[in-house]
Amino acid sequence: MKQRFKVSLFAAFFAFTTASFAQISFGVKAGLNLANVITDDENAPEPKIIPTFQAGVVLDFGLTENIAIQSGISLQGKGYRTEDAILGQTIKTKADVFYLQVPAHLLYKGNGFFIGVGPYVGVAVSGNYRTELLGKKETRTIKIGDTNNDDLTPLDIGLGAQVGLNIGSIRIGAGYDFGLANLFPKESFNRDNVKISASVINVFVAYLFIE
Repeated sequence: MKQRFKVSLFAAFFAFTTASFAQISFGVKAGLNLANVITDDENAPEPKIIPTFQAGVVLDFGLTENIAIQSGISLQGKGYRTEDAILGQTIKTKADVFYLQVPAHLLYKGNGFFIGVGPYVGVAVSGNYRTELLGKKETRTIKIGDTNNDDLTPLDIGLGAQVGLNIGSIRIGAGYDFGLANLFPKESFNRDNVKISASVINVFVAYLFIE
């Protein structure tokens, strides 16, 4: 119930923000995410990149001819994988998590290029945790919440940057999202000693219907 309330509040904030601007450019966006996490846990196996995807809508709120606030809402794939040895056997793990994410980038659009930077907020909506040992694979649903019984806190907050080319109504670009939030639940015993945060490299294509 709490998770549904956070998603509803998130959507209401997005709708209110959209309605507050007059000069709006609208389009769709999709791309490849190379997701990983950054952790200060020296005892944990080194996390590695997993390929996933992003898809959503792009909204530019024009401030001047060349400067805009770029927002939108998208489904963003994040996560990581690890490999570790236990009693001479290799155990593989993989975490796939999907977020509804809203950025607020200050965007500069020049002659054939664009560059943007700013914060983002994401709400985790679903995820799976997979393990493989001795050829046996198991999958379970990631528990999202802020109690010690949960695996992942609902909110991811961070900074993002993007750069790319404008080709008519098409934008081709690349970006990076650096998470600032600790993804361990607030009541987790691990939270006091260890921090884990999201890290996503992405490439994308956007098509603007209204510009």
